[in-house]
Amino acid sequence: MFIDTHCHLTLPEFDEDRKTIIGNAKKAGIKQFIIPGASIGSSYKAVAFAQKEKNSIFASVGCHPYETKNFPDVRELEKMIGKNVVAIGECGLDYHAYKGFPAIGKKEEQKQLFEEQLLLALKHDLPVIIHCRDAYEDIFDVLDNLPSMPRGVFHCFSGGPEDLKQIEKRGFYFGIDGNVTYSKQHAITVPLIPLSKLLLETDSPLLPPIPHRGERNEPKYIPLIAKKIAELRGCTVAEIENVTTTNSQLLFKI
Repeated sequence: MFIDTHCHLTLPEFDEDRKTIIGNAKKAGIKQFIIPGASIGSSYKAVAFAQKEKNSIFASVGCHPYETKNFPDVRELEKMIGKNVVAIGECGLDYHAYKGFPAIGKKEEQKQLFEEQLLLALKHDLPVIIHCRDAYEDIFDVLDNLPSMPRGVFHCFSGGPEDLKQIEKRGFYFGIDGNVTYSKQHAITVPLIPLSKLLLETDSPLLPPIPHRGERNEPKYIPLIAKKIAELRGCTVAEIENVTTTNSQLLFKI
């Protein structure tokens, strides 16, 4: 059994064939799914959808860093916490769009929104799903200034070996997506990740793996991600399947 720990199945890209997508994934061995929110609205949708499939679909509630432009109220996320909500996120820092541009204010707003969600996770003893793009140093700074270190995963890990060490030092998991099938960076870092800290995710409908680049991504491609990880690590797909399922169950308590 596989678990897709990060798939945006409530997005409009799946409106016409959502049930088919889930059915095809289950046929491919993916039995459970975590749908993360990226805004107040998408978090409500994730929770509502998870309540319809209580044994196989779970929700995470959170606001992506780009949501700072909409001034979200984190108290709205807290109202959603309950059955089938297994995490806070995705939340974090994303400086990619700001490279080369003055963005001090925007960065500070992102940090504030991220910290509010981290504190919410600590308050309710929930893991966090962290989105980090070109912002590892600031992410670590925010984490290190919390009252205590939350547990969680760095979704779609894209950092280098030093970032990996810093994440491992803080006890977080690593989410690996379809870009592992073509990323030179992943060829270096994935073999360095402790098996006990490895999670599988698709980020559907984004980041399709080879040979599906340019298409809509979907959870049924999880085995392709596992196959590439096994190849990079010199182990079997079954080993990756078993350990990542166990890791997902431990982190999200599903």
